Amino acid sequence: MRAISVNLLCLTAACLPLFGAGFVVPAPLAGRGTTCSERNMMFSADNESSSELSRRSTIGRVLSSGAAVFVSCVAMAEPASAKKPPPEPITAETVKSAFDAIRYELEDPAGGMATLESKIAAKDFEGVMDFTKNYDGYFRKARVGRARKLLTDKKLKEDSVLMSNAITFDLIGINRASRPGQENQEEAKKYLGELKADIQKILDLENTVDLSAVEGS
Repeated sequence: MRAISVNLLCLTAACLPLFGAGFVVPAPLAGRGTTCSERNMMFSADNESSSELSRRSTIGRVLSSGAAVFVSCVAMAEPASAKKPPPEPITAETVKSAFDAIRYELEDPAGGMATLESKIAAKDFEGVMDFTKNYDGYFRKARVGRARKLLTDKKLKEDSVLMSNAITFDLIGINRASRPGQENQEEAKKYLGELKADIQKILDLENTVDLSAVEGS
């Protein structure tokens, strides 16, 4: 118990600069897209700079800003006895299940992309904002995150982190184009197209999973 208390004190001290800085994040696309708290923060930031930077170049800059401090805080807060659950086995069944869940969101008439497209077409900007605010955790973190863990190629597994982050930035773009006073249907459609393309890139990784390499290890 004492060790946990010390760790919590360390967490507070290490994270204090983040709170003092008011969670300042890069503009115009705020958010790192890595945790629930960060996701909620990035969708509520309404005072970003109006300068339009490249979404792709922003990814690299975001990954290098503050991530190490946050990871250190989380690591110190975990009790020494905490154990991570065992990784999901990489089998033909688990791979198919993981990627089918992503495919459903992209292709099914009841999936997330169809829902977003319908709301944007109807100019239901409030509905678009609510949907995108919650979809990052539901889709990118849970479903894409599961599929990424089943990849067997080390390089592709590393590359998939940027692919996953790109999904977050697409959602931010759609969300920003739907905010009060900033409603822009064409802009929302543009980011929706990029979102679909980025999801397809994740789906293309399914064929790279080498089950024989796993069975032989």
